[in-house]
Amino acid sequence: MNRLGKSFIDNEGLLLREFGFKPDKGTVELDSAKFMTFYHYTHEDKLDQIFSPHSGLLARRPVTCPNVPERFKDCFLTEGFLERLPNWVTNCPYFNDLGYELMRKYIGNTLLEIKLPVGDFNIYIADYAHVLECKSADIRGKTELNLEYDCSSGIEVTQAYVNSYIPEKEYNGGHVAPTVQVLRKGEGIVVPSKYISVSKVQPLK
Repeated sequence: MNRLGKSFIDNEGLLLREFGFKPDKGTVELDSAKFMTFYHYTHEDKLDQIFSPHSGLLARRPVTCPNVPERFKDCFLTEGFLERLPNWVTNCPYFNDLGYELMRKYIGNTLLEIKLPVGDFNIYIADYAHVLECKSADIRGKTELNLEYDCSSGIEVTQAYVNSYIPEKEYNGGHVAPTVQVLRKGEGIVVPSKYISVSKVQPLK
């Protein structure tokens, strides 16, 4: 019998919803001018750098997995959320508040609101639930989706995660833990500061 997770390791574009899992309600929302709003947490002491002339959000992390799809090779990214504080972060039906635990450990508590013209940027929606499956095994001693990834090296879960990237224009829900990925070739500014503001609502303050 094949492991359920093998489907996500071997194939791009699959949704956990298609395998009976309850997806998060977050969706891509565009205004009449085709601008997409999403959210990014940062540290308050980074605001001056982000809003300085010719600056913005940096893409420092490469798209990483054993077999990077051709269109993602040499790409770097920054991440965000479809909502200010998604339900999957604080009250996921599978991982409870594990996303929140990780978020408080690794990212800041100042929320930025970003509005991007989707035609000018490479935006994807990925499912962080694949990563949470192994994080849950490591931190809480159990997996919740029974995908049976080999979590010892990260090889399988990173492949499944990158394979979950769906172009924003094609995403109509279906991920358990949707995250926004904005990509560019090479390291550098991926979201210019003119598209960024400090959110009027600050859920973590």
